[in-house]
Amino acid sequence: SAKDGTREAIEKVCEVASRHTDFESALGPLREAVTPYDTVGPDYRSPSLGARRPSRLHAVEELPVALGMLVVAGGDFHHAVLGAVNYGRDCDSIATMAGAVAGALGSPVPEGWAKTVAEASRLDLWEPAATLTAVTREIFVRDVQRRRAHERAFADLGGAGCSD
Repeated sequence: SAKDGTREAIEKVCEVASRHTDFESALGPLREAVTPYDTVGPDYRSPSLGARRPSRLHAVEELPVALGMLVVAGGDFHHAVLGAVNYGRDCDSIATMAGAVAGALGSPVPEGWAKTVAEASRLDLWEPAATLTAVTREIFVRDVQRRRAHERAFADLGGAGCSD
């Protein structure tokens, strides 16, 4: 569970984000919403002495802003990541979080972006993704089989009503 400051920062940022549908108009208001909780201060390149120190009253701005960008973008990967990148400050971390959550919610990475990144980094992004997907499916099938075996064992021990 989030500390008080982080939870409050997320709530305030998302409340402000809900009033915007494009990241351009949301950039300033999101920064204003997170400012009272921010440990770094106004000059990101010269943070305050308390920056990154755990606190119950403050928050590291990246998570609240990433979630705020997701709200602004309506969960769309493309718009959430563009908004996060344009936010500035620790925008690579913000974009990574916003993109990861958008992807987990089912919004696809734009095909052109994936292709460009793969070519520029000289990496095959698809083969590891296919392997990870296959392993995840295998784990899921085994977990279901294990759960069904437990259910059968309980039913055998206590009768049909035992596992209901």
